[in-house]
Amino acid sequence: MLRPIAIASASAILVLSLAGCTAPQPQPSEPASTAPSAPTSDGGALPGCDAIAIAIGELGTGLSYDAASSATNTADEVYEQRVCVFVSSDSASRLGITIAAIPFLQTELDTYATLPGTVPDERLHGAVLQVFQPGDADDGQLDGPLYLFDTENSITVQAQGTALAQVTVSAAIDAAFAVREILG
Repeated sequence: MLRPIAIASASAILVLSLAGCTAPQPQPSEPASTAPSAPTSDGGALPGCDAIAIAIGELGTGLSYDAASSATNTADEVYEQRVCVFVSSDSASRLGITIAAIPFLQTELDTYATLPGTVPDERLHGAVLQVFQPGDADDGQLDGPLYLFDTENSITVQAQGTALAQVTVSAAIDAAFAVREILG
């Protein structure tokens, strides 16, 4: 049976991490290289936002790590999570990367793989890659969240703002797999 609570929790984290996108407030930001790299209580042993910024590479071009938004939008959950929000200099565009230590059973993943919005990729190896916005995988631009679920973690990539032309579905998929790789 699918665990809608796990999907809803992962979705809620991402929505919270980008909640300020519709009415951005200027936030002090620091460069990605100064993001905390040591595990914190909200992310435990998950990689820090500095490692995530390096992993996503060009997807973060023109964006800076926003520690305040990242901390504020980390939901209080029973599982480990890391929310990293990167913003443009005018705070009008945001990119959110969320890792949630929500394990899925392989049988659940197999069922998710049959749902609409599943994106094929040769790097999956039993994982599931999904978009939930109709046409997201077809038009090239990432219009809604992209999820990479496996038996150990859920990785979400979402962008909001008109200045994020680099956030194509293909680039978001590559970023999700790059983050998955640093998880070990």
